[in-house]
Amino acid sequence: MLTGTISDFDADGLFGVIDADDGRLILFNLRSVEPKLRGQFRIGTRVEFVEQGGDPVPRARLLSPASLQRGPSGSA
Repeated sequence: MLTGTISDFDADGLFGVIDADDGRLILFNLRSVEPKLRGQFRIGTRVEFVEQGGDPVPRARLLSPASLQRGPSGSA
């Protein structure tokens, strides 16, 4: 999985931008996120995701807060 930080949302809060750790911008749509997780995404939230091709900008799928991916000891 790739990682990054949410840097922006549209006015309705449904579409956002991830600044990926590799320096690219990745778009996402909160409607594709499991409903119980949607409230956890804010500007500054660290996330993990799978990249899906997009034209002209890649899109994220399987988006989750990075903290949910940590093991019991708190390590990634």
